[in-house]
Amino acid sequence: MEIVKPYAVVLAGGRGSRLPIAGSTPKQFAPKFSDRTFVQDVVRMITNDAIKPSRTIVVVTNDEQEKYAIDQLAPYKVPSVNIVKFDAHLGYVAVMAAAADYIHSLEPEAVAFFSPSDQHIVGQEEFSEAISFACEEAANGRSVLVGVKVADANIVGGCGNAVYDLSEEGPFFEIKDFIEKPFKNGGMERVKRILRDDNTVVNTGFYAIRVDKFCEQYPITMIEQLLNRYYEEGSEKTDLGLDPTDMVKKLNMRLLIGGFDWKDCGTLAAYYDIQKKTPNHKNASIGQVTRYKCRNSLFVSSTEGVHVYANHIVGGISVLTFMAKDGGIDVAIINNRMSQEVGYITDFFESSERMSYSLKSKNCIVVPSNLEESVRVACLGVQNIYVFVNRLDNGDINVNVSASGDCICNEE
Repeated sequence: MEIVKPYAVVLAGGRGSRLPIAGSTPKQFAPKFSDRTFVQDVVRMITNDAIKPSRTIVVVTNDEQEKYAIDQLAPYKVPSVNIVKFDAHLGYVAVMAAAADYIHSLEPEAVAFFSPSDQHIVGQEEFSEAISFACEEAANGRSVLVGVKVADANIVGGCGNAVYDLSEEGPFFEIKDFIEKPFKNGGMERVKRILRDDNTVVNTGFYAIRVDKFCEQYPITMIEQLLNRYYEEGSEKTDLGLDPTDMVKKLNMRLLIGGFDWKDCGTLAAYYDIQKKTPNHKNASIGQVTRYKCRNSLFVSSTEGVHVYANHIVGGISVLTFMAKDGGIDVAIINNRMSQEVGYITDFFESSERMSYSLKSKNCIVVPSNLEESVRVACLGVQNIYVFVNRLDNGDINVNVSASGDCICNEE
């Protein structure tokens, strides 16, 4: 039997605005843990055993992302020529099609394993096994969606879910139906029903597909025509009207249920969940951070030389500090429950205005300092927060964040 030598395609474009852990740095290139970023971690998992770094293609959508990818993935032995840039208007399916066409030009019958760059996988051996198993099936012309069993209602409700027949023996199953984000299409009752019936898996965004099969269904000429039409219309849409559910049907995908653990890292609450926490107070920290009487909170200082001091911060709060493109210091203090509104904070930090911003927050004060004109503070869903930022004689910057009383705003 011929050994399958698949390619990996890691999709690393997009803004990642729901998780502003490093300011204007897209989430996929921001710190996932203290020692590696999101894209580094997923490439580490994929290339550990199943796929060689030399056959790993990383897709980006602009020059800045390209530089991040080249710099961050060099230690993981991904060649710089494997960082491929496509148009930012291409959504998930369209960019997969463009990547498939690119690989097809190199190796017409190659198998590609497609992966997002911003998720969390636990279980290296099980993940590598799923990749190999799915790619072997794809080499025989049968496209595969790799799904996982998830008991978390929030993840199930916010993701796509593939429905299969429990009576089939597997390991590959026919996909009977596809439920996209059941929270929005039926609410919590539908999510509870999905969990109770136990005949679905969450769509992780992992697919194994032979590239010639992909190109047959989504030829690059069709993608280019759609892209040209969107430019003519002046549209800002980024999906070209191509839907993942239709892709599953067009490619007649089979389902493989992965044996690894998986988490979507699209929110601050999920990001906090994957971090190592202090045993007693359940705090998580990345970068230079000092805490005093803090509980159940996340602290991220993603810039060298910027130190966070946090006092009396309690209950599901994130304090994020980073250097802005204009050289100033940005501080975000966010109630983790308000993940759907974090985009407002990101939009604020991307503006050029140097001022403070407060949304659904009370009594949040920026204390004047020797860096007053260089500091922006954004608060979301918190109260009684005080922020003081100063530059030390050695050039380092201290960010002092303190709270009196409960710092989560109780208003709806």
